[in-house]
Order: sequence, then structure tokens, then C-alpha cells
Amino acid sequence: MVENSTKIETTEGIDEASNDLNIKVLIIYGKLMLESNYGVSEVRSNLIQMMLFMGINSFSFYITPTNLMLINQQTNDVKMLSIQKYSYNFEKMSHIKTKVDAFLTKKITTDELYKEFKQIDKHDYAFPRHVQIFVAGIICGSMYILINKLSMAAFLAFLVGVVGYFCYIILEKYINIKIFSIFLYSTIVSTLAVLLVKNNITQDSFSLTLSCMMPLLPGATLVNAIRDSIDGDYLSGISQASEAINTALMLGLPVAFILTNF
Repeated sequence: MVENSTKIETTEGIDEASNDLNIKVLIIYGKLMLESNYGVSEVRSNLIQMMLFMGINSFSFYITPTNLMLINQQTNDVKMLSIQKYSYNFEKMSHIKTKVDAFLTKKITTDELYKEFKQIDKHDYAFPRHVQIFVAGIICGSMYILINKLSMAAFLAFLVGVVGYFCYIILEKYINIKIFSIFLYSTIVSTLAVLLVKNNITQDSFSLTLSCMMPLLPGATLVNAIRDSIDGDYLSGISQASEAINTALMLGLPVAFILTNF
């Protein structure tokens, strides 16, 4: 009787440990997806697919762009995770998909998948800051060419974009309020555009300013808001729509005030 009891306890311990590992995998998988700016509906469908593959059917999810909640319907235990920062990171997305595909094809175990997710979570896949600044300048210059035509003013748009985005990165590092950093970015860009016009270096401050707004325009956020609303995730849709509107306002208000008054 003692031996049987020991076997039962050991089996229960193994099942409990396995269940805890599955929960950890689901939590970190959801965290990585939300931080990479996956849509809420896509995060939910991927987690459900993972959960079914693991043979778990007693959990439900509550997901927003900034929170992930995993609820055990049998024990009412709740695991909740807050997402502090999120941005598009296609390289991280690629690594996540590769590891998940390997797991779903049984090339790696659950424990190995968890370790791979931990490595992905620790690694920063963002481009170096100087590359981000240079690319922001290229976006601004290219947009100016699309608005007007190829001219020396496009090079000015490149320079203004580089200076503005450099200031934005510095501000974002020391200011925890993102929309305030966006507001200051727009103020700096608009001021530089006006100064260039006042000194007769260029003639069109509006096109110059508009082209330099491109790196921070919330187009993808607005598309995600519409998609989540269509999928029935109204809370997520409203949240992302509010973020898109706030970003647009912070970009537009300094432009409207500075260009009309100076």
C-alpha cells in the first residue's frame, strides 16, 4: 500500500510540474507576441493552438495590448502579466515563429521551447540607434520627394528627420510618457522647418514638416484597432484607437500652432 501511494504521489508531482511548465510557456509566448505588437485576435488564436497541442483545455484567456491574463477554470487560479513596452519587431517575430513551428512538429520539447523563449525574451533584436536615426531620415527625405519632387529640399527633410528622431530617442530614454516625447519631436521638427524658411534656405515649411512626421505616424496602430474591432475585441480596438488618436494629436498640435503663428 505504501509503494502504491508513493507512485501516485510521484505521478501527481510529475503532472503538476508538467502543468506548471505548460503555463510558463503560454505566459511567455503571449508576452513575446504582445511585445512584438501582434494583434490581440492573433495572440488569442496562437495561444489556443498551443494550448490544444499541449492537451490543456481548462484555461481561458483575457488579453489586451497591455495585459495578458491566464485563468484556470478548474481551480480559479489567475496568472496575469503586464506589458510595459511594445513595438513592431519583425526579427523577433521570425524567431518566435521558428521555435513554435519546431515545437508543433515535435522537433523540440516543451522544456526546450521554454528555454528558447527565455533567450528570445532576453535578446534585443532592435537595430542600433544610429541605424534607426539614419533610416528615419531616409523616410522623411523619401516622403518629401513623393509630396513634391526630387530637389535639394529633400536633403533638408533628411537632415531635419535625422535631428528630430535623434532628439526623440533621447527624450524617450529619459521621459516615461511616450506621447510627450512625440509632442516634443513634432515641436522640434516644426521649429526647424520654420527656421529654414525664415532664413530663406527653403520655401515650403508645410511639406518639409509633413514629410518629417512620417516616422511616428500611427498607421499600423490604427489598422490594428480597426481589425480588432472587426474581430469583436472592442476593448482592444478602443484602446489602440485611443493611442492612435493621441499620437496623431501630439504630432499635429505643434505643427498647427507653430506654422500658423510663426
